[in-house]
Amino acid sequence: MDQEKNEQVIEVKLGSGIREIDDLQTLLKKCLDQGFPLVAISRATKLPEAELQEYLNGSLPSDFSRIEYLNIFLILLLHEKPVSDTYYRDLMDGLTHVFEIPEDTIARYAGVSMDELNAFENSDKREHIERCIAHLFVTFMRDSRFTCEDGPWVIEGCGETEQKEENQ
Repeated sequence: MDQEKNEQVIEVKLGSGIREIDDLQTLLKKCLDQGFPLVAISRATKLPEAELQEYLNGSLPSDFSRIEYLNIFLILLLHEKPVSDTYYRDLMDGLTHVFEIPEDTIARYAGVSMDELNAFENSDKREHIERCIAHLFVTFMRDSRFTCEDGPWVIEGCGETEQKEENQ
């Protein structure tokens, strides 16, 4: 018996601001020129800074699947900004398709009706709804490596050390 594989494809739609896709080295240089530090790109893509530096110098891996997400991340960072009318709609589509969050849940979270959510671009509550969609998206996309307990900027894990000291 043949078994069918269910594969989910996530489509990235490029905004109108992008005419042609730059190579990886150019994308990295543009990000650095705009002030994004290599450490931030490293943390977001889970690629070591030294490896990113190699790519910046033109040395690319033979296995391009290793840099597939890096390319997508850099393109989104440079070319997809929340100025287009489809930006928040695309975020909401990500929430409903990738995370399988029902639209009625998103509407309840935003405190609006389904009709208002479905036509939020023309709603007088547009900014509020967009903020709620963005917050949900960021929350669901959050990388657990950067929670308060595990984040590189945390000296004491959210009061964890204080509790341990009290218990000793």
